[in-house]
Amino acid sequence: MYFWSVYLHILMAMFWIGGMLFTVAVLVPLSRDKMFENRRGELFKKAGTIFSRISWIIFLLMIVTGITALFGMGYSVFDLTSSHFWGSGYGRALMGKLHIFALVLILSGIHDFWLGPKAARLMDTEPENKITLRFRKASSWVGRFNLLLGLIILYYAVSLVRG
Repeated sequence: MYFWSVYLHILMAMFWIGGMLFTVAVLVPLSRDKMFENRRGELFKKAGTIFSRISWIIFLLMIVTGITALFGMGYSVFDLTSSHFWGSGYGRALMGKLHIFALVLILSGIHDFWLGPKAARLMDTEPENKITLRFRKASSWVGRFNLLLGLIILYYAVSLVRG
């Protein structure tokens, strides 16, 4: 159980972080091509909707595989509810990872359900408006910050298994 939980957990993390890196390194530069002039918002809306749906499934799977990995390591519900566990080095590192993951969930919700769709809509309807620029920048920065948080979570994950 432990092996498969960790395997799936890592696979999901790779897909999620890889998707964000793809967005930064490929999709954003591609959107600047003349072919997408006055259609950048449509491109981001379609790509963002697909990636958002996949990401929320990934988040759910990561919660499940994270819990099953803990059980596979021999931890019990009793362990996970004890202050001794959360006071240990492993427990503190896991708590840090979980707090950052909670922040990722909050920021992803804001980005995926409000900032991103609003920015995409404004990009095609009012591309020169100052409000459009604000929403684009805010959406972009929240996405970048989420990528940074994902990389920090990855650091915690490696420290949990390699200590």
